[in-house]
This record gives sequence, C-alpha cells and structure tokens, in this order.
Amino acid sequence: METTVEMTKNEQFRFFADMIPQLVWFTDPTGFHTYFNQRWIDFTGYTLADSVGPDMWNNLLHPDDRAHAREVWGRSLATGDFYEIEYRFKSSTDDYRWFLGQAQPQFDENGQIQQWYGTCTDIHEQKMTELALRKREQELEQAYADLEVKVTFRNLELEREVQELRKKLESNSKLA
Repeated sequence: METTVEMTKNEQFRFFADMIPQLVWFTDPTGFHTYFNQRWIDFTGYTLADSVGPDMWNNLLHPDDRAHAREVWGRSLATGDFYEIEYRFKSSTDDYRWFLGQAQPQFDENGQIQQWYGTCTDIHEQKMTELALRKREQELEQAYADLEVKVTFRNLELEREVQELRKKLESNSKLA
C-alpha cells in the first residue's frame, strides 16, 4: 500500500513540476544536478543524462554569463544562502533567452544542506523591454545633451548679435 501511495505522490509531483512554466531542477549538497523537469528537457533539448556535469552549463549558458554564474552559484553552495541570478540559456533552437534562476537549500536538523531546489523563470520579454528602455533612455540623454550644447551656442550667438546691435545704437545715437 505504501508503494502505491509513494508512486502517487511521485506522479503528482512530476505532474506538478512539468505543469508549471518554470524549468525545475534539484541538486545534491555539492551542486551536482539530480533532477530536471520535462520543461527543462523540452527547452534545452538535453536528455536527463546530457543535463549533468559542468559541460552542460558551459554549453547552455551564454559565454558572457558563465563566470558570473559560477561565482554566484559557488557562493551559495559555500554559504547556503538563497541563490538568485539573471542569465541567458541557449534553447534547443540555439536561441538565447533570459532567465531568473533561483534556488533554496533544504537543511537537515544539524544545519547541513541536504538538497537544493531550484527554478529558472523565463524573463526574456521583460529583459528585452528593460534593455530597450535603457537604450531609449541613453538616446534621450544624448539628445538632451546635444540640445543643451546647441542652446548654449545659440545663446552665445544671440548675445554677440545683441552686443553688435547695442554698438550700432550707441554709434547712431552719437551721430544724432
């Protein structure tokens, strides 16, 4: 009877883990991956066997994100602190998408990490919007700076013209 109940719990968990929109993963205390949900497999194109080991991370993480990801994950493994990072993963179609990676350790009664539970949430559209807004902000700042320079030079020109007109007025008033 317990086996049937356990199977039902496992089936329920797998159904739930495969249903949610996140990529779900578990590791042992050392950071070695022990589980990935179906969404991970579908997104990456990697089988469960392909998804273990350091090569997987080097192949899937964007080259610009690898060093930072190793540093943040290493710090969390060493300290047991909550893991959170934004990075890009390569999909099965070779496109990179932005994800928010998060993981929480499970501790035993002695305070030792037993397992890490993690998710990767697709934030690509949000990140693209953020990058587009940042680019537009920089363009507007540059346009403002350019306009400020133009206004400054135009003011100098106008001041020069006013001075010339004053000189003409003064010379005309002396003649009259």
